[in-house]
Amino acid sequence: MKISLLRPCLAAVATAAILISSSPAYGYGPMNRLNPSGPGGRIFGLDISRYQHGTSAPIDFAKMARSGVSFIWINGGNSIAKADAQAAKFYLADRVAAQGQGIYTGLYYFVHLPNTTSASIIKRNADDQANKIITRINTQGGLNYLDLPVALDIETTCTRTSLFGICRHHFSPAQTALWVNEWQKVILAATHRNPVIYSFLSLLHGSLGTNHSLVLDPLWVSTAGISAAKPNSQPAQRKGGCSSNIWTDESCTMQWSFWQYSSGGNGRTYGIPSGQVDLDVFAGSAQDFINLAQSGTGVPLGTPVITAVETNTATAAH
Repeated sequence: MKISLLRPCLAAVATAAILISSSPAYGYGPMNRLNPSGPGGRIFGLDISRYQHGTSAPIDFAKMARSGVSFIWINGGNSIAKADAQAAKFYLADRVAAQGQGIYTGLYYFVHLPNTTSASIIKRNADDQANKIITRINTQGGLNYLDLPVALDIETTCTRTSLFGICRHHFSPAQTALWVNEWQKVILAATHRNPVIYSFLSLLHGSLGTNHSLVLDPLWVSTAGISAAKPNSQPAQRKGGCSSNIWTDESCTMQWSFWQYSSGGNGRTYGIPSGQVDLDVFAGSAQDFINLAQSGTGVPLGTPVITAVETNTATAAH
């Protein structure tokens, strides 16, 4: 994922309807098989954004499905207006095309926290940004059985930068918790699915790792340097000891659901015309995946990988 430190603007108060339907809005191609044939015997996926649309050639989602991709996270929004417009355009098209090939899709939202110290403005900003995404989902008829819960991509707590890109102000952990908890509350009320939280170890040990309001939200962690192809491999831990945060149990096992283990995948392998792409794996079984898709239930690690199951409207619908 790409980080932009442009200064965010406070959006106008959103008036989005927040009821999300659960009926498929259109027909699909071949049914997706949640096949644990990815690295380490896990279910395999990608995450993409406008950066995978750098050429005039479209993404070949049929090739992506044939390559073994079971799910794809799509950047569907951004706090910055110009980046948000691009994200919205590509998300709307990519979601339809990917689901047409039986690939599960999830919308991730890249947040730039607002440059303010006012608690009321922080909460209003979170409401605005959550409702913007809900409206976007509703333009395609709501969520269906091939949709994952909405994910929040939070990569920095910087709220103000210098002309040279140096951060001049960070949210405190309390301010970060206030924004994230408000955003989470609105998304959960609208979708009835716990949102997924994406971040790096540095934030998981700082601003997010002590926020107990997020403990039921599935964790999507980004760590590199460890091969996901090794069976039972896990994301990197904190140097010098246990990764202590709300997603880490008493045995020092991080309870992750998704692991972004590389940003260097060859796009052409997966139907992306040029450039690199982020690679992800899912922690649990096919049934765990369906449970997460339907309710936002995180994966209890240690769940054995089971035989692939074929999902359809009868077995996976709400």
